[in-house]
Amino acid sequence: MHDNVKISRKVKFFYGLGDLSANILLAAFSFYLLFFMVSIGGLKPALASLVFLVAKIWDAITDVWMGRISDNTKSKFGKRRVYMIFGAVPFGLMFIILWLCPFSVETSQFIKFLYYLMAYCLFNTTYTIVYVPYNSLTANITDDYDQRSSLTTARIVLANVGLILGAALFGLFAGDNTVFSDLFVDAGYSRFEAIKNSYLVSSAIFGLLASVTMLISGLNVKERYTGNEEKNPYGLFKTLSQFIKMKEFRYTTAYYLTSMLGFDILLALFMFYIQDSLGYAPDGILSMVFVAIPLLVAMATSVVWDKLSAKYEKHRVYLFSVIVTSIGLIIALLVPSFKGEMYQSASASMGELLSSGTTIILTLAVFVVGCGMSGIQILPYASIPDIVELDEYTYGIRREGAYYGVQSFIYKLSNGVALALVSLLLQLFQYKETPFLDEGTGEVVYSFVQSQTAQDAVRIIFCVLPAAIFVISIICAYKANMGRNRFNEIKEELAKRR
Repeated sequence: MHDNVKISRKVKFFYGLGDLSANILLAAFSFYLLFFMVSIGGLKPALASLVFLVAKIWDAITDVWMGRISDNTKSKFGKRRVYMIFGAVPFGLMFIILWLCPFSVETSQFIKFLYYLMAYCLFNTTYTIVYVPYNSLTANITDDYDQRSSLTTARIVLANVGLILGAALFGLFAGDNTVFSDLFVDAGYSRFEAIKNSYLVSSAIFGLLASVTMLISGLNVKERYTGNEEKNPYGLFKTLSQFIKMKEFRYTTAYYLTSMLGFDILLALFMFYIQDSLGYAPDGILSMVFVAIPLLVAMATSVVWDKLSAKYEKHRVYLFSVIVTSIGLIIALLVPSFKGEMYQSASASMGELLSSGTTIILTLAVFVVGCGMSGIQILPYASIPDIVELDEYTYGIRREGAYYGVQSFIYKLSNGVALALVSLLLQLFQYKETPFLDEGTGEVVYSFVQSQTAQDAVRIIFCVLPAAIFVISIICAYKANMGRNRFNEIKEELAKRR
């Protein structure tokens, strides 16, 4: 079927709800999980890096199989929706176990490592069951080059809503001096136990919200299949070999991969940058505002990138979005930090904080990053499904699930390696894990001033590394050579064959 039907706003909304659901949880563990493992769970950064690496390898492997499974699924709920519908509840439940922290400060590093590794692998498995089929839906809903950009724009807007909920609100609920932690303190818990419990309660709320949202999306989206219904006759390794032989697959994958890796590093190190390099309290109101600003700006500017991509080639528009984002990161590199005792900003008045040079320049930095960030999110995503038609054109079979599974496999494997390296760099530059027991007072200490070396390392890695990765993604985008004219030629030939 050759599909030129304009996608309705209703379809875009319900489809976007799936990414809102996923990003509620993605933002929470992207912004806070590494910070939580090290600063609350007391896991050494080197071991935390190993958790991310091993869990991502497992996650990547399951993605490939999940893609093939969804391709070969037949049910009254479709190939993809069935997994969104029945996987929604486990998806939310497994998120909660990441934040249980069922051990004391004296618990051995090995036990902590083992727990977080198992918890993260379980969560990743349920995430894969739901999200790989969801991702594959993009190519099932429409085969129009520009409609896919429009669909992806709606999806990214709602994804950013999920990021705001999972990042800003999760941070306001979980941590020190929050509503939940204060309630536990009033109930007689120690300050440290109150912080741990506030993370757990917050995770339960957000896990429930993500489950309900994913279920609503799964029940309301429609699969409009545009290819043949043949079962994939090729084995896993043959499929991988065929994908890799396509130059467009290699460069489009690298384009998407590098754009996501740069974004992931920004998310993982943001709270370290706010707390350790600049001196803000990580659970303060202003810290959450700084999380929300780029996401809100990204939502507001997403329509601009959508309009530009409809007028110009996607890779040319992407170049401009990277330039804007890089300017914001350069400004972030130059933001002056608060001097003196860590968390001095927590005791300052809001007026003093708002008028400080640190706050003013940081606000400008995150605003500029937000302007470019939506382009970095939308354009690579919108380019991925175009390879599905190229695959059918080349090999005569449509394999959305296998394609997205392989894409996800490569991304998550690289993501695990990248985050592991970032954690190792923190350890190399003398970043110290918390909490620890103060031998003088016998109290649990869960924050302290990091060395100047560690503070500088966080700042440089946060600002410079993502910008360098984005530059590489530009090269890959141009090499992919999947412009509008070429895609339409492929689509027209496929229509004749069908």
